[in-house]
Amino acid sequence: MRVFPLALGAIGLVLALPASAQTVHVDYDRSANFDSYRTFAWAKAPDNRMPGESPLTHSRIKNAIEHHLAEAGLVENTEEPDLYVTYHTSSKEEVSFHTSSFGAGYGPSWGWDPYWGGRMSTSTTTAHSYERGTLVVDLWDADSKQMVWRGTASAVVSSNPEKEEKQIYKAIQKMVKTFDKKYRKGR
Repeated sequence: MRVFPLALGAIGLVLALPASAQTVHVDYDRSANFDSYRTFAWAKAPDNRMPGESPLTHSRIKNAIEHHLAEAGLVENTEEPDLYVTYHTSSKEEVSFHTSSFGAGYGPSWGWDPYWGGRMSTSTTTAHSYERGTLVVDLWDADSKQMVWRGTASAVVSSNPEKEEKQIYKAIQKMVKTFDKKYRKGR
């Protein structure tokens, strides 16, 4: 497996395909008492190769998550956390097709016509391959070891570090927004 596509798979950026928007989904345990969560710590995700393969992207993701958790009122506590935080990424190559038709002619006619109505046209289909990345962020209750929140973001991958950083921040901001509302509701 090549390192570069995996590293870029951490997040996507709507650059190569302007019509493809970032998709974000959030799910959480409706019975969890989010008001009781005050602290968090990072748990090592066994399938997360990002720290070793792309430390800069790893740092961007981790910093964005920590920023938004802090905004929600959570404090990092590695000794006795209420929540454990993990994330992992994936990427896959996708292909889109675009067909353009060119031609000239006029409407259908009543007589014999070798071009069936005087229309002559040609179509060209081009394929465009791109990398789609997915970022998954999980929050686990430290006592019960049960997942209480999951956010996923998926979009087209960019190789531009500045745009990647903005996309990471935007994706996590959208994900944490739901948790933030739930967490602050009882305060």
